[in-house]
Formats: sequence, structure tokens, C-alpha cells
Amino acid sequence: MGEPSFHLYGFIMCISATAARAFKSVLQGILLSSEGEKLNSMNLLMYMSPIAVLVLLPATLVMEPDVLEVTLSLGLEHKLMWVLLSVNSLAAYLANLSNFLVTKHTSALTLQV
Repeated sequence: MGEPSFHLYGFIMCISATAARAFKSVLQGILLSSEGEKLNSMNLLMYMSPIAVLVLLPATLVMEPDVLEVTLSLGLEHKLMWVLLSVNSLAAYLANLSNFLVTKHTSALTLQV
């Protein structure tokens, strides 16, 4: 009978996300191991972060138009919000850095598995 809640659009989006993540991992593995590029994990993170902001910020503002007002109102109401947002940013930075370090010292395939 199949999966009762199967949606073709969701399936295509899931496959696309997996393919894009695999492409990113292979590309960063090539950039980190290439002798001609001379990139280390910190430099790669420095170059990839602005690109990620340029792609994700407009998408966030389109999909969640009131996100700025909600964030500011939560920040004014709860002062701990800014601490939590800073801790979240630091955790994302460290996760990306460790991702790049693992890719550099092993391989993109190891990271995906």
C-alpha cells in the first residue's frame, strides 16, 4: 500500500537537500586538500559564511516575514534571549569549524557516513 503520508514534493526536496549537502562536503574536501588552493579550515569558514548569509537571509525573510519583530520583542521582553542567541551563534561556528576539520583530516565520505 505504501507510506500513508507520502508527498512527492517532500520526497524531491529531501533528495535535493541530501544531494546539495553531499556536493558541499565533496567541494570542501577538494578545497581543503588541494595544494594549489592553500586553504585551511578557518579560511574556508571565512569565505563560506558570507555566502551562506547571502543565500539564507533573504530566504528567511521571505518565508518568515515577521521574524525581525518577533526577535526584537523577545529580546526586549527577555534579556536572556540575547545570551541564548549568542550561545547559539557560537555553537554554529564551532559545529562548522569541526565539520571542516573532520573533512580535512578524513574525507567527505567519512563525514557523510
